[in-house]
Amino acid sequence: MSKRTKTIVLIVLALACLMSATLYSLRGPLGLRRSVASPLAIQSHRDEQQEPLTSRRLTPAPTASASLLSPALPGLNYLGFTAHIFSQGGNSLVYYLYVPQPLNPQQRYPLVLLLHGGGERSLPYYTAAQNEQLLLNQSYVRVWSSDYQGPANPHIQQRWPCFVLVPQMKQGQQWVNVPINGGSYHQPAQPSIPLQLTKALLDRVLQAYANNIDRTRLYVTGLSNGGYGTWDAIERWPDLFAAAAPIAGAGDPSLAARIKDLPIWAFHGSADPVVPVSGSRDMIAALRAVGGHPRYTEFAGAGHGVWGYVYSLENSPLRVSDFFPWLFSQHR
Repeated sequence: MSKRTKTIVLIVLALACLMSATLYSLRGPLGLRRSVASPLAIQSHRDEQQEPLTSRRLTPAPTASASLLSPALPGLNYLGFTAHIFSQGGNSLVYYLYVPQPLNPQQRYPLVLLLHGGGERSLPYYTAAQNEQLLLNQSYVRVWSSDYQGPANPHIQQRWPCFVLVPQMKQGQQWVNVPINGGSYHQPAQPSIPLQLTKALLDRVLQAYANNIDRTRLYVTGLSNGGYGTWDAIERWPDLFAAAAPIAGAGDPSLAARIKDLPIWAFHGSADPVVPVSGSRDMIAALRAVGGHPRYTEFAGAGHGVWGYVYSLENSPLRVSDFFPWLFSQHR
């Protein structure tokens, strides 16, 4: 074999080895293609690189200033909710947005901020779709969709069409950085990272849908960990919301004067083994002591999960049938 032929053979063999190594790195040692980063992870990486907001588009949002919001994550659209990621200051927050459909450009709609409980935090070993299902499969979230088919369906979107914003914090985070089973607390100087991001996100959504959202009808409600977040949010930003409905949560009674004029309806089970009922009792007593007139429903003998009664998730004599009419009648 000539030297030239040998050289050509060596080059061919080298190229074959290089291609084999590349294929191995893509498919792994068993010949199976490794899972690439999920759309959520890819979007998070893009956000860390601070992709200009002006290059993004939101779907669906025919009358919104779409470039103000992150794009909907592909393939994640459940019960009318679209999944997105909001980033600020090196931190990120997945959120799910429900936009009334069809969106009447001549109408302004209320917006509900819904804060979930600790069991629905996103898990790092879940895919984006699994974390979405972990939260949106909860009846207390699905009830806000026009597709909800529960046994005591309040038909929220049919009777009170509204935007619904549901942020999802990460495992290990809390809406308020205090012990969840401690009841009343002294408010930390700064909001937790997910609550801080939620406030900034809410401002962004209001800006994006400035022509569609009625700023005098912003409502916040949450349960358990989200009940803490609800109390904390209204005490930090007392002029933002038109009404609040904390469920099985707790707040800082020393700040009650800030929210004495805000329509509040709190709920708790008297036998709650997770968040002591004193968390709600202390806040209601403090509000009444400074001249406030909050509503309070305590379910005698009930445990932690009383939100089923509040959000009409079940046919029960304890169902609070006038909750939604009360909530959507409030204005600032």
